[in-house]
Amino acid sequence: MTDKENKINNIKLLFLFYAFSAAVLIYWILNSDGFYFIDDSCHYNYNRHFLDTYEGSVSSWHRFGRVLLFFIPSLFGLKATQIFSAVIYLITIHFAYKILEYYKIRYREWVILLIAFQPVLFNISYTVLAELPTAALLTTGFYYYLRRKPITVMVLSSIIILFRTEMFFAAGIYFTIFLFQKKWKSLPFILTGPLIWFIFAWIFRGYPEAIFYELTLHSRLERITDGIDFQYYFYYSPKIFGLLQTVFFIAGTIFLIIRKKIVDYLILYLIIFGCILGNTVAALKGAEITCSTGQLRYVAVVGPLIGIIAAVGLSYISVNIKNKALLIISAIMTASVLFFLGPYVTPYHSKYEIEKISDNIVYTVKNYYPEYKIITNLHQIANSLDEPASGGDTYKTLTKTNLEKYKKAIIIWEKSLEGSPFVEENVMLNDILELENIRLLDSIRTTVSHDIDFPVFRFRTPEKSFLNDKIDYFIADQNCWEEIKIKIFIKD
Repeated sequence: MTDKENKINNIKLLFLFYAFSAAVLIYWILNSDGFYFIDDSCHYNYNRHFLDTYEGSVSSWHRFGRVLLFFIPSLFGLKATQIFSAVIYLITIHFAYKILEYYKIRYREWVILLIAFQPVLFNISYTVLAELPTAALLTTGFYYYLRRKPITVMVLSSIIILFRTEMFFAAGIYFTIFLFQKKWKSLPFILTGPLIWFIFAWIFRGYPEAIFYELTLHSRLERITDGIDFQYYFYYSPKIFGLLQTVFFIAGTIFLIIRKKIVDYLILYLIIFGCILGNTVAALKGAEITCSTGQLRYVAVVGPLIGIIAAVGLSYISVNIKNKALLIISAIMTASVLFFLGPYVTPYHSKYEIEKISDNIVYTVKNYYPEYKIITNLHQIANSLDEPASGGDTYKTLTKTNLEKYKKAIIIWEKSLEGSPFVEENVMLNDILELENIRLLDSIRTTVSHDIDFPVFRFRTPEKSFLNDKIDYFIADQNCWEEIKIKIFIKD
């Protein structure tokens, strides 16, 4: 086969993989009428109502960069936001491809599927969470490093702090490199992200030290879980990044060491293992350094970097397969495994029961109690009202001040939020029961499993088996069981 024919085939494969990835993403988006199981719906609310809640946007939980990025798309609704996020995902993958093109890696088209079908990254690829834009900045930053654009690199790596604070160390890596290279003009740009945060936090909050309060927030909050073991993220690597991706990553690392080319990718390794180590320490059992719960998505930000090295490993293996028929069969099997151990083990983001309950409550209040305020910490109620979760015309946060202030109110208490470190004020059930002119309207208690949202779950059987164990491994920490305990009171 001539070089021209090879190039044509590569272009065809490139577009095929892009089309396949986009089609799978679109299918999952069309089948998702809800949110990722944790944080996503609350962040969506703050994005959509940024102009009403701008003070909260500069907090280290809401992430100022994420709020600004998704503000406009969220005004057009959930589907528009999901599509916008998916486009960012595909653009990130394209930059990863361009990196491999720079290194002239054969079969580099495979990086598309090696990144697009990473389980955790795919699961958050159509959300408003901060991990995806962080992954995009890490990938594009390295691309522009290869293109010798030091100022661009420093700006991109610096604004990572506006998305995932702990990943700001990537800017430190580039800063050190450019310092030794005497790229003096680029060095001050490491302050781009921190200065943006500092200035807007000062403007929105009214005092200059606001950023320092936010930077230490996660070390002051109480941890709501036991934490994780040191090997946690390594054990779940096949689940986070994909089984084949992990295997090819190891193979790529071995080949790069043998070929003495590991230095070319050293920055990627520093960021990958720095991310994993940093998040491990932050959530380590007994350490109590931060309130981090050690979610898998925290390290999924380095997924595209894992995918780049995995593509190198796949390339070295593929070039040694001389039989064309065997190469084709291997390609089909690889693509199939990537899909079935990628998107297929991630859930559709179906509407949660708590959201349906919130819709029903809002419907009842609007039709039967139109003059009443709704006092609660359930942000899902705010979403149903399309009001800011910090408080709007009808939605009011559950505080003792609001309980006393409003004479006519529907008060909603939810068990899991009692004692939560993330609410404005901890109002206990007993505090509500002690109010005058109050009576119980309804009590809701239900448990809902969302395992059925995973396409792969249809193959799970009741009895214990090897297949069941593997299904449980891949779907763990990617969805939830809802345990809802709600009491609805009326005050008049």
